[in-house]
Amino acid sequence: MVIFMLEGFATSQDWEKFNSSLLIEVTRPKGVFTCTGVALSSTILATAAHCLEGEITKVRIFTGSSYNPSSPSLAVKEYKLHPDYQPKKSAYRNDIAKIILEEKLPDTIKIYPIFDPGPVTGTLYRFGFGARNKKNIRTAITPKFRRLNIDEEVLELDDTFSRSGDSGGPIYVENGEDIKVIAVHSTFSHGPEGRFSYNPLLAQYKKFLFPN
Repeated sequence: MVIFMLEGFATSQDWEKFNSSLLIEVTRPKGVFTCTGVALSSTILATAAHCLEGEITKVRIFTGSSYNPSSPSLAVKEYKLHPDYQPKKSAYRNDIAKIILEEKLPDTIKIYPIFDPGPVTGTLYRFGFGARNKKNIRTAITPKFRRLNIDEEVLELDDTFSRSGDSGGPIYVENGEDIKVIAVHSTFSHGPEGRFSYNPLLAQYKKFLFPN
């Protein structure tokens, strides 16, 4: 059991239930950065495209609940940013990338199906490895549902708890025994409608994630 922040107060969670939320280590010429991703199969992860843009020398995947660069990691075979992602024009539209591993994830990682857009009922969880108290520990937030924006292909959430490193983190929908992954975390709106998060809907990108 690990302590995490649940809309401002501490509680505990069975991490094995959501261990498909994984930490991504990205090495660029100017340093090492972390992001979050989610396993959609034994070899395919989804994350935010902005985590993997620019000059990158190495990408590694960690399956533990906290970041330790000396821990064993999984090698990445290749990664692809969505072809329509344009960071200069939009901070969230098509902000999705996929990572293909060289080897399969451990059998202990629980893979959940992608949520097909429809009425969102149950509890939402957003997981991320954003830096908190100078540590990257798998953290869960229970954001409030705002709306499914099908035109923009995003899930909008009232969520102000994002930290650097949370990008690409999965949002799960838990309804009783049913758990699905609906989106990955991208960025915030700072417009006149308020401050809420944009999260690309995975169902809208199935052809990109699973072309075969």
